[in-house]
Amino acid sequence: MMNKRTAQSLNFKGLTTFKLIGVVLLAGSLLSVWPGCKDGSTDSASTPGRDGTVRPLALEAQPLKPAQHAMTNPLLADVWKSAQWFKLAKTQSSTTTNARTKIAAAFTPANLYIAIVATGPSKADPAAAADDLWRHDCSEIWLDTSRKQNGTNFFELVVSPTGRTHGVWHRSSTPPTPTSAGTPDLDHPYGLIPWNIKGLVVKTGSGTWRGHPAVTTVVKIPIGSLPRPLRFVGKIGGRFRINVLRYVWQANADGHRTLTQYSLFPVPLEAQAFAPYLMGRLALISSSDADVALRR
Repeated sequence: MMNKRTAQSLNFKGLTTFKLIGVVLLAGSLLSVWPGCKDGSTDSASTPGRDGTVRPLALEAQPLKPAQHAMTNPLLADVWKSAQWFKLAKTQSSTTTNARTKIAAAFTPANLYIAIVATGPSKADPAAAADDLWRHDCSEIWLDTSRKQNGTNFFELVVSPTGRTHGVWHRSSTPPTPTSAGTPDLDHPYGLIPWNIKGLVVKTGSGTWRGHPAVTTVVKIPIGSLPRPLRFVGKIGGRFRINVLRYVWQANADGHRTLTQYSLFPVPLEAQAFAPYLMGRLALISSSDADVALRR
């Protein structure tokens, strides 16, 4: 772990080091709660596959009704059974690891809920340090809910299969952009601030999905406890940026480990921190819009 540094930005030049945490305090005026970017765009899901999941044009989050409780096993609870599910696709890997992952989202004015169902390898390391969770099997939720949504402020939440979490606020003075070759700019400087989301709740469980043992995770993110530039109110019509990743680590015969990454929206291996512009759209939709989406 890096020593604390203030009033400066950190420059990470390798994919294997970008998760090392340093505290960077950047000056500037910070905006408070805001309702989201209503950009007039139309977001919709693709045609569902045989397993009921889709590859999204946008991750569609539905509003919860007052009597609905989202912190329940998504393989059993009606509130999640009726949700629109989206599947993660393998990004790139040299392994033959074959895992399936699907996610769904819901919201209230105060909270964003992400449900994850995963088959295949899913091992937690109880001895891993919080800022080292990403080096083990885990899920990652990436959010840019800032006013500009240009990658100068975004959040990373790592969640282990046992429900341990680690949050990091990513900050940059200028928007990250790809190189002339179209690859992520690994020299782009940015700061990382470890951030404990007050009121964050994670519920894990298990079950069966498509005949295979599965682990489940539901994450409740109090959106008013995010760093100030990222705070928002859950309102129908909100449009934000998001990606959800899954990391599966596999030990090789030579003692080294290989990472297989699954992504909701395509992003190069381990490169999301350098390419926030590749996050997809999170759309807060009405229940009637959700009904239309499910009939596609």
